[in-house]
Amino acid sequence: MKKKLFKLIKGFTLIELIITIAIFAAMTTYLLAKYGKFNQSLLLTNLAYDVALTIRTAQSYGLNVKAVGPNNAVNPTFNYPYGAHFNKNSSTKSCFVFFVDTDENSTYEQSDGYCPGVTNPVERISSYSIKRGSIISELLVCVGEGGVGNVLCATPDTLDISFKRPDPAARIFANGVNTIGGSKLNYAEITLLANDGISEKKIIVRTTGQIAITNTGIESVTMDSLDE
Repeated sequence: MKKKLFKLIKGFTLIELIITIAIFAAMTTYLLAKYGKFNQSLLLTNLAYDVALTIRTAQSYGLNVKAVGPNNAVNPTFNYPYGAHFNKNSSTKSCFVFFVDTDENSTYEQSDGYCPGVTNPVERISSYSIKRGSIISELLVCVGEGGVGNVLCATPDTLDISFKRPDPAARIFANGVNTIGGSKLNYAEITLLANDGISEKKIIVRTTGQIAITNTGIESVTMDSLDE
């Protein structure tokens, strides 16, 4: 007569099960926290590129001759500058404007509205609402080409960056003027802040036409340049 052999199968003890669940919960919490931070960083990076590409579009329109007129067909004009307008005031810091400078004063006419703005603006081509709590937290302009050599800088409320043919240089105007102490502005910096209040991206524009994105501003040596 054959004897049946039974193997003893062991399972988790209650303590082992509790420890396993605790480890799983801790790892899940950590991953969710990291995902939120990663998501904020990704959204802020995308926003920074949207701002930089808007400035690049203004540069392209201004230098490559984009016509202005009803349907660009009836008496079109080819000599107007194109630009991007930024305002860090509380009511407009979640928006920026792409405009055509029809009166050629190098600044955007604020009476033409922001977001959503007025129904039939004169200079505004389009306005961009910044979503998910990010804002324009700071504007900076300097005399010089950026870096540690800057000695004259200011933090204006408004910033206009425009381009007009045939001059390839960016025209930088802060609060409606393009000088500090009689010296011409050659450097502009737009700081974007995520809704976590910590993550930042900076868009840097120089009069040479260079547009770059960085995390650290004028002290930066290496940048993710759009020109590369």
